[in-house]
Amino acid sequence: MEGVYISDYIRQKSALMHFNSGSWVVLSSIEQRIKEKIENIGIPLKNWDVKIYRGILTGYNEAFIISQEIRDKLIRLSPKNAEIIRPILLGKNVKRYNYE
Repeated sequence: MEGVYISDYIRQKSALMHFNSGSWVVLSSIEQRIKEKIENIGIPLKNWDVKIYRGILTGYNEAFIISQEIRDKLIRLSPKNAEIIRPILLGKNVKRYNYE
């Protein structure tokens, strides 16, 4: 089975790797501008008086995580759906040097 690499994703999505304070993120230029706006206005979670024990949960994965078949159907119904449906990488799919 051939691996999928971050460089492939970056090339396909015209994204860029952004480095900041020892961390990195892969975002398109639009996503990077949105991230910067949020960071300039918002308060980082580390400065909130809360304890977080889990990652982000949707509460109802069946509504937010869809199959390729459903994605294709939604895009056929309205091509604008392609602009808002985003890929997701689940923790269980992350391997040491790549992802599935």
